[in-house]
Amino acid sequence: MKLIFTSQKKNIRLDQLRNILFTMKSSFFKFSFLAVILIAFFGLITSCNESEDVELISVEDYVDEAVFSMESAMKIGRHGCYNLIFPVTIEFPDGTSVSVDGKDELKETIKGWREENPEVDGRPHLAFPFEVLSEDGQVITIDDRGELRARRAACHRKYHDRPWRPGRGLRAACFDLVFPLSIEFPNGSVLEAANPQTLKNAIRAWLHTVDNPQGRPTVVFPVTVEYEDGSQVEVASKEDLKELKDQCDDSE
Repeated sequence: MKLIFTSQKKNIRLDQLRNILFTMKSSFFKFSFLAVILIAFFGLITSCNESEDVELISVEDYVDEAVFSMESAMKIGRHGCYNLIFPVTIEFPDGTSVSVDGKDELKETIKGWREENPEVDGRPHLAFPFEVLSEDGQVITIDDRGELRARRAACHRKYHDRPWRPGRGLRAACFDLVFPLSIEFPNGSVLEAANPQTLKNAIRAWLHTVDNPQGRPTVVFPVTVEYEDGSQVEVASKEDLKELKDQCDDSE
């Protein structure tokens, strides 16, 4: 009887041990499965957040590079020889075009287009014709790529000769002309322009009515310029205007 009892007791203990091991094994697999699910879940959340961050940065970089490309093509802005006269029309790679009235609207328009067209290749560009103000107060109409290349070659500032990198671009001129202002045409006639659109219309009308225009329209000094902080300065001559431009260039 003792041997039989002992054998049965051993068998009972073995069965209990198997049950414990089975329970531990099942719990381990359940915990492992749960851990895998949690890791995958948090990984998915992190991936989504990273994707959103990357997408946001990509849009911002796209805007920065697009504006820098426009500036570089004409050497416009703080580090160039010319100030862009708004309004201008920008053409997008998908064939659409939009007229914008200022620097902030230009950037916001490009950003909005990119967010709606993330897969479209290419960058927007300025549509011809557009007007720029030179350092000596001349208002120059850029009719085509040939004129654009000629004006760019005439500017010897080197900033835009370097390639774009994140953080470059968006360097608008540190001042803008204050309207109304007067424009003198090569024939001696003077026009007072109440706003940039009036100025653009008058210059284009003059170009179409003169067969062989000699010279360029120029602003009549003194003129008033407004800085980015809202302060205004009266500029007495084209030499003073160029000096202000040089100061903008040296401010960064």
